[in-house]
Amino acid sequence: MIHLGLRFKRLSMLVGDYLVLHIALILTLVIRYGAFQYIDFQRHFLPFSLLGVLWICSFYVNGLYDTLFARDQFLQFRKYVEAMFVNLLLGLAFFYIIPFSIEPRTNLFLYVAIALLLGYAWRIFHARMIAPLFFRNAIMYIGHADDTRKLQEILKQNGQGYELKAVIETAPGSRIEDHSVFWYVDVSQIDRIIRERSIQTIVLGQKPDEVPGLRDALYKTLFMSVSVLDRATLEEAITGRVPLEFVSQTWFLENLREVEKAWYEGVKRVFDLFMAVPFGIFTILIFPFVAIAIRLSSPGPFLIRQTRIGKLGQPFTLYKFRSMNVLSADGSAETSGAQFTTDAKTDPRLFPVGRILRQLRIDELPQIWNVLRGDLSLIGPRPERPEFVTPLIERMPFYALRHLTRPGLTGWAQTRFLTPISSIDDNLKKLQYDLYYIRHRSFFLDITILLKTIGIVLRRQGT
Repeated sequence: MIHLGLRFKRLSMLVGDYLVLHIALILTLVIRYGAFQYIDFQRHFLPFSLLGVLWICSFYVNGLYDTLFARDQFLQFRKYVEAMFVNLLLGLAFFYIIPFSIEPRTNLFLYVAIALLLGYAWRIFHARMIAPLFFRNAIMYIGHADDTRKLQEILKQNGQGYELKAVIETAPGSRIEDHSVFWYVDVSQIDRIIRERSIQTIVLGQKPDEVPGLRDALYKTLFMSVSVLDRATLEEAITGRVPLEFVSQTWFLENLREVEKAWYEGVKRVFDLFMAVPFGIFTILIFPFVAIAIRLSSPGPFLIRQTRIGKLGQPFTLYKFRSMNVLSADGSAETSGAQFTTDAKTDPRLFPVGRILRQLRIDELPQIWNVLRGDLSLIGPRPERPEFVTPLIERMPFYALRHLTRPGLTGWAQTRFLTPISSIDDNLKKLQYDLYYIRHRSFFLDITILLKTIGIVLRRQGT
C-alpha cells in the first residue's frame, strides 16, 4: 500500500502536468489568434501532444516527480524553471527536425511562458490541496521508544503525507519531543487508538509474538480499515533502500526468488544487445578523438583494464577510457593499492580532459564491449573491484548476494546515493540500494533508472 500510494501520487502529478500542457495550448491559441477556433486547435493538437510527452520525460529526467525535494519550494521552483528552459530547447529542435503544417515558433515561446506559470501553479495546488486530501496517512508505531526518533526522521525527510500520530512503546526509552504524537503503553487498546487518532497504518518494530497480547490485539484490526506492516517494509518503500539491520538469511529466503526473474533476465538481455548497438557505433565514432585528447592531456595509455566481480562472483575484465594520471609502473593512478574514487570535481588524480570524461561518463563508454560480451547489463549494481569485495564480505557476509544478478553500467544506487564513496562504510550504505534493486528489479524500474541517469549526467553529479 505504501508503494502504491507513492506511485499514485507521482502519477496524479504526471497526469495533471499533461492536462496543464493542453490547457496552455488552448490559451496560447486564444491569445495568439484572438479567439478559440477548433480548426486551429486541431492543427496544433498532434504536434503539441507529442511534444508534451517529450516534455513529461524531461520533467522526469530533471527529477520533478521525486518527492524528496517536495518540501523545499525554492528548490522545486528552480528545478521547474530549469526543466522548462530545457523543454524550450527541445521544442525548437522538435519542430526543426519534424516538419508540421504550422508555424510554431511564435506560438512555442508563448506556449512555454503560459505552461511555466500554469504548471508551477498546478504543482503548488497539488502539494497543498490534492496531496494532503488524498495522500495523508496517519501512522501508529508499536516498538521500542528509542526507535521512534529514527522513524520520525525518515518520515519527515521522505514520507510525503505520512505522519507519525501514535506510539505504543513496548520498552521505555527516550521519547521524541513532538506534541502531535500521542504515547501509549497498553497494546490491548489498539482498536480504541485507531478510532481516536484516525490511524490508517500500523508499523511494527517487533514481531507480534515478541510482545505479550500484541498478536491478539492485531487480530481485531482485521475488521478495520487499517494496514499492518513491519518497519523494514515502510523504510524500504519510502527511502528506496533495504535497511541492513533488518537483513538476515530469512529476509533473503522470503524476498529473493531468482527462478521467478528468469523471463525478465532473458528479455532484458535482448534489450541490452539492442541498445548496445547504437551506443557501440557512437563509441567507435568518438574513439579516435577521445584517444587523441587523452594522449595530448596526459602521458600514458588511453584505455585501461580493471578486474571486476560480475554475476555469481565471477571476475571479468572491464574496459574504460583513462581519466587519471599514471602514477605507478603498472600504468594505474594508485601508488598504494586500490583506492575509492572521490568526487569527480575534486579528485586530484584526474587530469583536465579526464575530469570532463568522468563527469560526462564518457570514460564508461568502452564498457559497451562488456555489455555485448554479457559481462555487464545496461542496468544493474555497479561491479566492484575484488580488492574491495573481500573486506566488504568480511564486514557483511550477505554482500556477496548482490552478485545474484548481472552488474550494470548504471544502477539504482548510482541514482539515489550520489555521495562519493570514500570508505567501506559508504559502500555498505550503497549496498542497501543494490539490495532494493535486486528485490524489485523490473522493466519499469530499469526505465526509471535510465531517465534518472540522464539527469545526473546532465547535472554532472555523482562520481
